Amino acid sequence: MANERTKSDQTPSSAPPLSDEPPDDGLVRPGPYERLIDRAAKLPWWAIILVIVAAAVLYSMLSSVAYRRVIQRLTDDPQTSTTDLFEVVQIVGSPTMVVGRYVGETSDSVETIIDILLADVIDNETVTHSGFILAETPAAITLRVGDEAITVLKSQIVSEERTEDRDGTQITLSYIDRVTVTGVLTEQNDDTMKIRTVDEISQTFAAARILSRETQTIPCDKEADPNCQDRELVTIQRQGEILDGTLRTLSATNLNIRLPDGTSREIRQSDVEYLYVPTLTIAVNQSRAGAPVQPGEEVRVAFVEGTDITKALDELNASESIPVPLRYVEGEARVALVAYPDLDSALRAVGANEVSGMVYLDSGPNRMAVQEWLAANANSGVVLPTPPRECIRDCAVTVKLIDDEIGGRVLSENADDITIVTTEAEYVVIDKDKILDNRRMEPGLCALNNLRGCNAGIFLTLRVTFSAYGLALVFGLIFGLLRVQTNPVLYAISTLYVEVVRGIPLLVILLYAGFVVSPWLRDNTPLRLGDEQEAVMGLAFGYGAFVAEIFRAGIQSISRGQMEAARSLGMSYPEAMRYVVLPQAVRVVLPPLGNDFIAMLKDSALISVLALPDLLQLGRLYVSRTYRAFEGYNTVAFLYLLMTLFLSSMVRIIERRTRLPK
Repeated sequence: MANERTKSDQTPSSAPPLSDEPPDDGLVRPGPYERLIDRAAKLPWWAIILVIVAAAVLYSMLSSVAYRRVIQRLTDDPQTSTTDLFEVVQIVGSPTMVVGRYVGETSDSVETIIDILLADVIDNETVTHSGFILAETPAAITLRVGDEAITVLKSQIVSEERTEDRDGTQITLSYIDRVTVTGVLTEQNDDTMKIRTVDEISQTFAAARILSRETQTIPCDKEADPNCQDRELVTIQRQGEILDGTLRTLSATNLNIRLPDGTSREIRQSDVEYLYVPTLTIAVNQSRAGAPVQPGEEVRVAFVEGTDITKALDELNASESIPVPLRYVEGEARVALVAYPDLDSALRAVGANEVSGMVYLDSGPNRMAVQEWLAANANSGVVLPTPPRECIRDCAVTVKLIDDEIGGRVLSENADDITIVTTEAEYVVIDKDKILDNRRMEPGLCALNNLRGCNAGIFLTLRVTFSAYGLALVFGLIFGLLRVQTNPVLYAISTLYVEVVRGIPLLVILLYAGFVVSPWLRDNTPLRLGDEQEAVMGLAFGYGAFVAEIFRAGIQSISRGQMEAARSLGMSYPEAMRYVVLPQAVRVVLPPLGNDFIAMLKDSALISVLALPDLLQLGRLYVSRTYRAFEGYNTVAFLYLLMTLFLSSMVRIIERRTRLPK
């Protein structure tokens, strides 16, 4: 009995049998294929397909020269790094003391007195805006120091001391000579600023264009700087640039061509040595020039083999005549095209009336060959009914610029290209203690280490969107709170704003902000709104009404008992709203606020009507210059899609993290 009890204790009756087969419980279990299908069905295929398509499109864009160029344009072409930190205008100066004999000084004139009266006594704003204040020669004091006369502006004088003696009046002046320094801030520390006042200018051109070259060595001052190095300057006579492209415009003074890389170039006619443009010349036999063509008559027309006209006649069979309807009489004539080996034989055939006329088309050096032949053969019996016709748009041309000379320092050189620095950069280091007035300090070149200088394209779109939506949240919260008040005046004001603004198209609001509100503020108040500020105010004011309704719905979704419980604990209404109701309402309104933010990002394209260089405006400008609408608008749409997808992902993450527990 003991042994049996031990066995039963060691082997529980509930233990499963040791077997690889699934238990036979009557349930049908899915196989590996069904499990694979089930897992595949749960995958977010829309996201996977979108990522694959986006990656393929992005790769095709980055591998295309045209797409890379438009992407650089739409992203403000940021550099990897830059030293051009700020564009600055600084007024600097240091005190200077001078002692001399009094010579004279300018004094207030009647005109100055009237200006002061108008500016200070009557109405400064009216006078200034109307342009009544006139610029006058500034007041100054003239001293004689030895044999030299020094004139000091009174506005620069810090202190003045006069003493009388038998030789006249002696004046001791302490003044600050103001100097304006304009340039690009490249380096700064706690004490100094390094400003580039003259930019380096360089040119890169093909080494094959060099006709002659002279090198000159400029020795440096070893005594002043023992570590200096001699400079080598070159003077290069170079062949004029030869450009092949498509003619866009042609006038007596300028021509514009579109180059193969998609860019355009404006060229002055005075810089052109020769222009090879397709030119069509029609020559006829002198006796046939005015004779009418009869219906059914055959007109023999010559052309020169091997010239450009043969390309236009490739589809025609020169051995057969071609029917041509007549303009002035009913019926048609027939044209027989006759080929000649050279221009001379063709024109002589026209003069001998073997053929009635000829057509000649050439885009090279011989494009005016018919005119030249007629000048040399005045009695040939051939005339030109009209002057040679030059193509004036959308045709292939070759432009040769005149030879020129360039000089400077060789920056780099290889077998193909040479880069010459024609103007050296110049720098000024100023002490910050000597800065009298920081007149201007604006962000410099757009670069990854200087993003404050990125003020166009996608950067402007994002900045305007974030700024406008932040302001719209303020508008929406204020009017949303007013919409749940029992005070009839506050409720009426907020409802009026919401209903009116939601009933006006956002484009109209932007135009109103840019061309009505901003000019009125400029003319009647000290406020001056820039183009970007106008866009931010218009977007924020328009979207504030929609955000107000979102906040109102979120606040009213919170149970009234929450407010009553907070008030019963001794909280005031603002405290209860701040600490109890709003924290709960914010979680409720986050999804619609995120959707509104994405909608504002897309609607920010409307600010292009205010001439702001946002993403869409730069795309339109690129298309207008290059006529590449497909690449331009494709890239604009793709960049907007990338931004909205990224922001949608961020909104989903925020929603998950702030979701109320079930």
